[in-house]
Amino acid sequence: MQFSARLLLEHPQSVSASQIQAQLVQLAPGTKIDLPMGSTAASAAGADIIININDEPISVTSIPAPAELQVVEREHYANHIWPSFEADTARQSAHIIVAATRDVSQREPALAQARAVTLATAAIARLISFIGVQWVEGTNSISAAGFIRATETIGRQDANAVPFWVRILMYPDKSKSDQPRIIGGTLGLHFFGLLDLEYPACSLEPRLLMQHAYATAEYLLGSGKSLLDGETIGVEGESPAFKVSYARDGVFVPFPVARLNAISGKKRWWRW
Repeated sequence: MQFSARLLLEHPQSVSASQIQAQLVQLAPGTKIDLPMGSTAASAAGADIIININDEPISVTSIPAPAELQVVEREHYANHIWPSFEADTARQSAHIIVAATRDVSQREPALAQARAVTLATAAIARLISFIGVQWVEGTNSISAAGFIRATETIGRQDANAVPFWVRILMYPDKSKSDQPRIIGGTLGLHFFGLLDLEYPACSLEPRLLMQHAYATAEYLLGSGKSLLDGETIGVEGESPAFKVSYARDGVFVPFPVARLNAISGKKRWWRW
């Protein structure tokens, strides 16, 4: 796995390694930054800049052509944090790819690499005009304004990375029911060796479901823990609790998921 991001542009633009370095110093003081020889020139179309961020080699490539949008952001994959995605990205004519240059498979190296790519992307985003950012071939997409807000404190080691590493998915259950029900889930935890989450059809408020999915994903990414098949999870003194069950595939993803079934009752678990 090599983590990557791409900034979608209305017009071709380029940046230099020295500009990225200067922006990173402001954005994330204390970050280890190294510019290999030959990386200080401005990027020409199709030419790479290489910059080492916390010992992770990151390439930056400007491409004077629109990015191929591989994920259709409708129905199950509707983008709830960027609802105007299709209209906005129709304006793109170029993009910049920010990518790690080496494969990782374990969770800690994957987190470190993803953070380095995110830092580089956040720095570049403050140097150019862009439409939005896509993460790992479009598994998540965030508007320009949303990405700038989400990365205001990205320089902190405890900064919340979930909004751009993991997409929260919600879709109305269309089976017959006395009240509206929502199916929810995540897309992206599997990149870090975790099962993506899935919430079977339930009557939880969409806001509550989204908050729970973000908080659970953030906890799992930061703690190194995994959900266990058959366990009950929740926050002490709060409701609902959730019963975990493994499934071979999910509604949103064609690989194993951890299903979180809302149940009545409360049980001690972790505290956020």
